[in-house]
Amino acid sequence: MIPSHVLTPLILSAFAREITWLEASSRHALDEFIETFFNIRERTLENLEALTNEQVAFSSPAHSIWSISESVTHLIHTQGFYHNKLLDISTSQLPHLVEAARGFGEGAKQNVPVKDLHVSLNAATERIHTVIDQTRSSHEPEKTEVNSAFGICNYKTWVLLMLAHEVDHLRQMAAMRRLARTNTK
Repeated sequence: MIPSHVLTPLILSAFAREITWLEASSRHALDEFIETFFNIRERTLENLEALTNEQVAFSSPAHSIWSISESVTHLIHTQGFYHNKLLDISTSQLPHLVEAARGFGEGAKQNVPVKDLHVSLNAATERIHTVIDQTRSSHEPEKTEVNSAFGICNYKTWVLLMLAHEVDHLRQMAAMRRLARTNTK
């Protein structure tokens, strides 16, 4: 697993365009990115623990951070984009998802009960686990595609981008969790 003191600067340097996402993805082994993604996903699930429906729905007028409900539903929805990208760049015969994010911020839903968030996120985790298991050995490391937002991407790049997206929203969720616990009962 890649420790946060190593991963965070790597992600930030790619976001800031100091290095390309392709270059960032070359800095660690694919298995490290995958292991780190699933560790972060587990932490995302843990962030839902012991929260009420009111807390996952809480939105602070003083902060421009999404509610936990919005963050989780957005992660689930956008996972379809990464699901399809991993299939596109591999030789897997798994089906593509019809509903997948095409733009930033898609799929965020307010006021989804915490129980439903848990069920949906667990199901999404199982789906992406299956896709990764089916594609990690069936991709050509040199095969790339050009994406208008992220530049040249290979399989590892898409896994890193999915990981970076998860990290970003986990940070938002952790901040909102503290605010929600303080401002709701």
